Amino acid sequence: MGATPAIPLLSLSGEHPLDRLGLGAVPDLLPAQLIDEVIAECGRQQQRVRALPARIALYFTLALWFCPGQGYAEVLRVLFRQLRHHLRVGLWRIPTVSAAVKARGRLGREPLKALFRRLRGPHADPSEPGMSMFGLELALLKVSVDGTSLNVADTAANRAAFGAPPRNGKGATGPFPKIRLLTLIACGTRTIVDAVWGPFATGELTLLGKLVGLGALRPGMLVLADRYFSGYPQVAQVIAAGADLIFRAQNNRRLPVLAELPDGSYLSVLPAANLPSKGDRHRAGGGHCPRLGLKKRQARGLRIRVVEAVITVVPEQGEPRVESYLLITTLLDPAVAPAEKIAELYHERWESETGYADLKTYLRGRQHILRSKSPNGVAQELYALLIVYQLVQITRCRAARAHPDQTNLDPDRVSFTVTLRALARSIGEIAAPGRLLRDVFEEVWGQPLLQRRARAKPHELKGTPAFTRALQRTPPGRVAYKITTRKPPVSSA
Repeated sequence: MGATPAIPLLSLSGEHPLDRLGLGAVPDLLPAQLIDEVIAECGRQQQRVRALPARIALYFTLALWFCPGQGYAEVLRVLFRQLRHHLRVGLWRIPTVSAAVKARGRLGREPLKALFRRLRGPHADPSEPGMSMFGLELALLKVSVDGTSLNVADTAANRAAFGAPPRNGKGATGPFPKIRLLTLIACGTRTIVDAVWGPFATGELTLLGKLVGLGALRPGMLVLADRYFSGYPQVAQVIAAGADLIFRAQNNRRLPVLAELPDGSYLSVLPAANLPSKGDRHRAGGGHCPRLGLKKRQARGLRIRVVEAVITVVPEQGEPRVESYLLITTLLDPAVAPAEKIAELYHERWESETGYADLKTYLRGRQHILRSKSPNGVAQELYALLIVYQLVQITRCRAARAHPDQTNLDPDRVSFTVTLRALARSIGEIAAPGRLLRDVFEEVWGQPLLQRRARAKPHELKGTPAFTRALQRTPPGRVAYKITTRKPPVSSA
């Protein structure tokens, strides 16, 4: 008798068994038609029936992140568990690891990149809990920008593309090359609005320019970022895109007081960079062009508003701790955006850190590296990671929106890990359309809701660095907060 064929013949009805192969509940979020469209757009359709056609190769690439740390063979067994009957009667056999490697190579990075572009976005209405700020007069979508790094396999090809392993804080060379990732996330849902990446030597400020160039920032957004992004070029890029911002600046930053405002904030100007502009160099005719003085820099600067705030953390046990914040914003009207609201809102910048914890710790797994040995494979794997992260966050939001016992439920109270595990468990199962996703929702609803802070409450600012230090030094307990902004000027009347 000959060996069992890897590819069965079409059934009498003309249906191929692989037509029914899915990725658990994922096809309810990513219809097969959408995936086929993306594959066709990128010219990656298979020319003949294979053990792993393009759509199944894409499912397999995503499944690698639903089963982090598992080898190809185990992930293939999980994925093809849906064909139990065909496996049992010998009409099918699970594709080999070699077939999976070749299928990933044929698929390439483009379909994953195109699919991520289809999935990016806040995935919630601005009126939903936690999505926007300042009411109907100024309903701004809250987004946060921040960067991180990921390890890649140490191969000659990866070193050539991404550089040698960088040195760590102690001066020693690290074990793996790295890539740098910058994401813009929606604070209310922690979904990725857009993302850019590059070699580790590419700085976050350069990646921000790339993000702006892609059109990720637009009017109606309120961008939150830390001190690293508070330089004139970065603030100018955000303003030029039409977005508003709240950035933290260095506490020793000296900004002129142009006008005192009733809430204790003040109007100021962010001086331009001290390097001469292209126009200055052109007028100099190629000769020496001196750096700009402070007055010229201020004249060419950006109009901003400054909020000075002190956050006092009072733990249940231990001494109170105080941290000073210097915030700059383009929201110039204190009647619409009071200083205390600005100070309260800044802590939501830490939703970026929470999103990276979801991405790097709970999804990717601690200390795991991207397994691909070539730059194209790394790009494919990274886009697959971002897609799976996005799918989990979208599922969290939809589960919160449809919760049978809670109305206006903030997605922050739905566990990322519970949702991820429910989606992963659905892989290998077959059910009527929508049934597996409903099972995922019911599993999520059956778990206790996370006890997270209500958003934008001054006595529950759990995202501040001071809060983190307070928990490290004292036992968990109730923590009270007090925000003190700069005193309003005394009226001269």
